[in-house]
Amino acid sequence: MKFYNLLLMITFILYLACGETSVNIDNSTYKPKIVVNGLLYTGEHIQKIKIMRNFPLNTTIISDEKYLTDALVTISNNYGDTDTLYYSPLSNYYVSDSEAMDIVGGEEYTLYVSAEIDGQQLWTRSSTIAPHLGFSINDQLSTAGDIPYRKYYINGLLTNPTVTFNRTEGAEFYGLSAVALDANDSTFIEDNIFGVDPDSLDEMINYIKYISYWSSPDNRAEGTSTIELPWYLIYFYSTYRLILYAGDLNFYHFFISHQNVMNIDGNLREPLFYFKGDGIGLFGSAVRDSIYFNVIP
Repeated sequence: MKFYNLLLMITFILYLACGETSVNIDNSTYKPKIVVNGLLYTGEHIQKIKIMRNFPLNTTIISDEKYLTDALVTISNNYGDTDTLYYSPLSNYYVSDSEAMDIVGGEEYTLYVSAEIDGQQLWTRSSTIAPHLGFSINDQLSTAGDIPYRKYYINGLLTNPTVTFNRTEGAEFYGLSAVALDANDSTFIEDNIFGVDPDSLDEMINYIKYISYWSSPDNRAEGTSTIELPWYLIYFYSTYRLILYAGDLNFYHFFISHQNVMNIDGNLREPLFYFKGDGIGLFGSAVRDSIYFNVIP
């Protein structure tokens, strides 16, 4: 009994210690990093890769200064073919000036970046294995066209908008990104489920016009799966554009961890990155498809 009382006391002390939500971080912990934001898409040419840098705390950041404009950026495939990307000042992305390297499912691609930050020469490397083709949205089984707000019935039952898709080999998860293309004061649904007030729309619109969802089916073999969009996530009489991604492991772990950086006990944790050297961020691959539906009164 004494042992259990002692164990209970230690557990209680640890619980109190973990409950501290105040974390002291100063600039002595700062290390310059190459920040990557880039995805490759199976069946497409190399897309835009954003290469940036981090900054110390309490720094006034000028937007143009966050981009690394003179970095060495290359992408290589399994066979040693290498594409050197160049910086485009119009888009602030690194892009390819050739269409020689198509992204092929099941093959590995490696990003290498070298750049100077704060007088230090830094480098990073990351690899991704592209998911196979075969993934697509099943238009016949998915919600499309005009649907009345919360009056969308199938077989007599009120139904959430859904996206049904064909799974593919090599995909670790399926991430859904949706946006209300006509989100504004005039299209706002005032009798929305959560009772969001029109007076708060200006400060909330950039949150409620977007929807993100993800699924990681237990069955990764070929077949179909469905993702539902609950009506409580829909706030506008608008056309909604839905893009569904079949993503690799890098994309999956970044997607589920980049915003979830504090545990319930207040302790901080780092998002899951797959970079060697001095890099953070995302370099991954996916297959993508899109569909639209229009919410009407």
